[in-house]
Order: sequence, then structure tokens, then C-alpha cells
Amino acid sequence: MDLLKPMSSTLTAGLFKLRFKALGTNCEIQFRTPSVEGAKSFRAAALAWIRDFEETWSRFRPTSLLSRINAAAGREAINLTPAQERIIHLCDHTHRFTGGLNDPTSLPLTRLWDAAAKADRLPTEQEITTARDLVSWSAVEWGDGTIHLPEKGMALEIGGFGKEFAVDQLIALAQKHEILDCLVDLGRDLATLGEPPHGPYWIVGVEDALLEETPAYRLALSGKAMATSGNGRRFRVIGGKKFGHIIDSRTGYPAENDLLTATCVADDCLTTGLLSTIACVLGPVEGLQEIQRHHQIDAILQCSDTTHFTQNIHRHVIAS
Repeated sequence: MDLLKPMSSTLTAGLFKLRFKALGTNCEIQFRTPSVEGAKSFRAAALAWIRDFEETWSRFRPTSLLSRINAAAGREAINLTPAQERIIHLCDHTHRFTGGLNDPTSLPLTRLWDAAAKADRLPTEQEITTARDLVSWSAVEWGDGTIHLPEKGMALEIGGFGKEFAVDQLIALAQKHEILDCLVDLGRDLATLGEPPHGPYWIVGVEDALLEETPAYRLALSGKAMATSGNGRRFRVIGGKKFGHIIDSRTGYPAENDLLTATCVADDCLTTGLLSTIACVLGPVEGLQEIQRHHQIDAILQCSDTTHFTQNIHRHVIAS
């Protein structure tokens, strides 16, 4: 979208509900505030933040900062404001947190497989090797207000954490506006504050990996975030075969294992998104082990013929 426009903004059952399209998905914010003026103020601030985030970091906008960084690869460094450099710090954090499984410079592989799907032709081994050789966050030169991709063809993307980061920022913005009860849902990556009018928890659904628009589980959340990653819904078709959208940068190929979707619950959406994506790369067994290494993280991993749970997920599940 060239311009973020609210689909609707209403007061229903004690909740202000703001619906809009952004970040390539349907978004909704539900919140309670005692005054219409307060609701209008938060609404304006939330939409302005999302608009600025997209205009700065969307790889689909040729005028965005991200596009300028990528266009300058192999040529020159790009100056950053302190706020912009914060996102580069997050790139480094996600790379370290995931042990390199989430590499912010993986865009050459994404572009290669997108082009392959469009042409309905598998990439050659040489094409995969060439793209994979451009994936190296450790080679990126950044700090002191600049960033430089040292080799032509390198490209940065924040799709591995951008939406989840945005969820957390909108929750923080709600708190800044003294909103105590809020649900931010950006394409089913979400976070919660307080409780809805019918309290004491926000009830959210975990979609069945095999049946669209069908909840497999219902979770009760307050002060928690949830994100789902997977190849069950998003995939590329090449030569009649489905290839998941999540690419394993270690091999250059889409991740291929029995895990269809991974849903994680944690204190912040960024962590849930990173861990759910890690699980989809590693598969259900290693993925569950990795999730359980982190304190207070709960998860549901849906496979084609079974479902795996972390030990304490029952504290959130209210029905299935």
C-alpha cells in the first residue's frame, strides 16, 4: 500500500477497535481508554508509527532506507539516525540469538526462490551457491551511525523480525498513552496488555495447521505475546511441488521437515517470532529442545500427524 488507511475505527463492547492494512497483512488493535480524545490520540500515534516504519524499512519501497542500503551494496556506506541504527542492532541481536539461523542478509536467497517460483524452475546448484555466498551478517560493516554492505549483490531484510518488533513497539506506545488494556494483532503476531471488558484474559486462537480458519487451540493471555511461523500456509510451488517460504540459509534451500507450524508464547513478540521460526528450520524435535532452553517460553508445534507441546503450555490453553 502506498498509504496506510484505517479500514475502520469503532467502539464495540467497551473496546475501541482499529483495523487497517500494513506490513503486507490485516492488522487490528483493540484497546480500552476512558475518553474518546485519548482513543483518537493513540489511534493517530499508532498509525503514524506504522506508516513511518513501513516507509523506512520496507524492501518493497524503492525510496525506503532499506532499499537505499541495499542499492549501495559494494559501493558506499549509508548514514543512519540513532533510531534507525537501533534496527541494525536488532539485526545483530536476532543473528546472535538464533545462532545465525536468522541472517538479516538472506534476501538474495529469498529473491532467488521467489524468481524460481515465478519461472516455475528450480534454481541450479550454482545459483544457490552464488546467492548463499552473499549471505553473511558477520561481513556487514556497521556502527557509529553508518552501515555498509561490502559486496555488490548483498541485501538486507528485516522480515525475520520486523512484524514482531512492530507489535512490541505498538504495545509500548499504548503504555505511553496510559492504556492499560490492549491487544495488538498484526497478521496473527500479537501481544496483550491487561484484560478485555469480559476479562480477565484476552482469548486468542491458534489456527489448525491443516484446516484453514479453524482454531486448533484457544489460549488465554494477559501481558503475553504470541507468534506463529510455518510452511503449512505460505509456500512456493515449483514443478508441482510445494516449497516452504522459510529458507535455511545454511543450505540455501527452503526448510524441509515434518513441522507445519510453530506457535510460541512469551513476554514479548520479538522472542516468540524468533523461536517459532527457529523451530521451523530445525524441525519438531530439535526445535522443541531449542525452545525449552529458554526460560518461560511455551509452544505448540503442529506436525502432519502429531502435535508437540512444551511442558507448561497448559497454563494458557483453555479449550481445544
